[in-house]
Amino acid sequence: MRVSGSQSRGLRLVLLRALNENQILILSSVNGMRNITSLLADVAGESGVPISTLKLNAKILKELGLIDFNGAPATVTELGRLIINILGER
Repeated sequence: MRVSGSQSRGLRLVLLRALNENQILILSSVNGMRNITSLLADVAGESGVPISTLKLNAKILKELGLIDFNGAPATVTELGRLIINILGER
């Protein structure tokens, strides 16, 4: 199934409503080079968001199948990459 431009814009709006700012921030920060603890510590320092909030949101992203961090490094899944592309976050 191919997605048209207007469908992509509509899907982007849905995703922006479904994911919160912290989840989008984490999703766009995962680069496959660092473990989740190090990544979240840096994101917390740069954004001012408490690390406990980021940890909860990273867990939610993992449960949704958007990121994986069972081992080092944390990675974005194929579905997560699709969402990043739709949101235009990278």
